[in-house]
Amino acid sequence: MDKVSLLKNSLSRMKIRCDDRQVGKLIAFQELLMEKNKYLNLIGPADSESIIRRHILDSVSPLSRSHDPDWYGPGLSILDIGSGGGLPGIPLGILLKNTEVTLVEKTRKKTEFLSHSLEVLSLDNITVLTGRAEELARDEKLREGFSVVVARAVAKINILLELSIPFCSINGKIIFYKSKKVFSEIGASGYAINTLGGRIEDLIEVEVSGLEEFRALLVINKVKSTPMKFPRKFSQIKKRPLKAI
Repeated sequence: MDKVSLLKNSLSRMKIRCDDRQVGKLIAFQELLMEKNKYLNLIGPADSESIIRRHILDSVSPLSRSHDPDWYGPGLSILDIGSGGGLPGIPLGILLKNTEVTLVEKTRKKTEFLSHSLEVLSLDNITVLTGRAEELARDEKLREGFSVVVARAVAKINILLELSIPFCSINGKIIFYKSKKVFSEIGASGYAINTLGGRIEDLIEVEVSGLEEFRALLVINKVKSTPMKFPRKFSQIKKRPLKAI
């Protein structure tokens, strides 16, 4: 099966909206990823099909759960923490063409790739920020400024919480893409989630077409403002996760 048919059929099975132009941009992004991955480790060893299934389809899997948040509703803004090669932010931005998406990545070489990809794909609804999440979260223009914060393959939950929740607006959602490790990580995270202003809303198993792996979305609702002392410096977050304080 050719790449276009694979992607179209998979998105259809996952009940995710797309048009031919969006499919074309997803394929072009896959090709950019594959080429750059030869020189800059963005996703590990991967061929075209595995990039489509393991990375692009996985990135857009939350859209198969379209009712909460309303992905296609007005006023949605998405922040992708630790975007790396643009996953999940760029695929989400391609399919949600009327939604503002911001990619945060600390490594300059990766943000150069992200900016290049946005230019090649003519994605005017996506912007790139170079910097550390724990520092950018202190910017009053960014703090609690996004209705949805997403993170995929970045860090363990007990570290990721403090890097992501401060960016989310009250009544917004924080969504972590997780493997089976979520069950061992989530148990020790309740205190941190509550302290940072969140509340676990759901843990949803998602089916990524053609991917024989357990994939789940941990959804956290932002119910109150995050205390200004968070996030701490990354060395402190890593050494003393919030549950240990």
